[in-house]
Amino acid sequence: MQVLTTSTKALLMLGVLVTLTTSAIACAPMPDAGTPSFSEETKDSDPVSVGEANNGEEATVDEILTPAVQDRILQTVAIEVDRPLEELRIAAAETATFDGCMGIYEPDQICTMIAIFGLRVVVTDGDQSWVYHTPQNGEGAVQNPTASGSRNGLIPDFIPEPVSETEPDLEDHIFRSVESGGRGGYSKTTVLLEDGRLLQKENGTVTAEAHLSSEELEAFQQVLETQRFPNLHRLRYVTDAAFSDHPTVRLSVRHLETEYIDLALDDAPEALQVIVQAWEDTKKIPR
Repeated sequence: MQVLTTSTKALLMLGVLVTLTTSAIACAPMPDAGTPSFSEETKDSDPVSVGEANNGEEATVDEILTPAVQDRILQTVAIEVDRPLEELRIAAAETATFDGCMGIYEPDQICTMIAIFGLRVVVTDGDQSWVYHTPQNGEGAVQNPTASGSRNGLIPDFIPEPVSETEPDLEDHIFRSVESGGRGGYSKTTVLLEDGRLLQKENGTVTAEAHLSSEELEAFQQVLETQRFPNLHRLRYVTDAAFSDHPTVRLSVRHLETEYIDLALDDAPEALQVIVQAWEDTKKIPR
């Protein structure tokens, strides 16, 4: 098995720098237009969902954020993105626990190992959207630039917590993409393993296999780090087409994951576009 590079090891430890636990999600309606933790015990703990506490119904923004907290966040965002306050709204929110860097990863940055109970929110003016991390009182909100910048009405929300336990991952993977949905409910998975093997599966059956060189493997890993993949964790960039039989794609590095729909990729944050393109190029390398 190939020895992981220093940058790869750093990437796989970034759960410390991202959201550690999530305890509530709130999302606005979809637009018409189209983290391992401090310890394994923390990572594996079951989040307590506000939605679950309310008979399984998804919590709303107003249930998670008080009016005063919303006002503080929106005032900060209005100044930073230079938009009139009255044009902004909080489209989605979830509670989270951050490290000393507020869960925002920067390569080679050292963060204090403390637990800051806070919030992640999506703020939009209806056209562009921004993701912010903030303490629970809404003061000192910090923009997550990697996850921000979607446009043309592509308003991200948060990937819902699974309703049941998934099967354990028996493969040590560096990266995985799962395309699912669409007519017929098919599932196509492409996974890059730590030893450089690239496997393609359809509905769980391996249909193709290739092998990356060490140079190819490290080049792709470098893209994941420079584009700050962990900052996209739990965010999804999808439109109503996802509910109309058009497939979505979920990308993951261990338990860190993000989701998008290809119809709206051009309107997604630049970092996500770069990662998707690098992944597509990696999968097309001649063998």
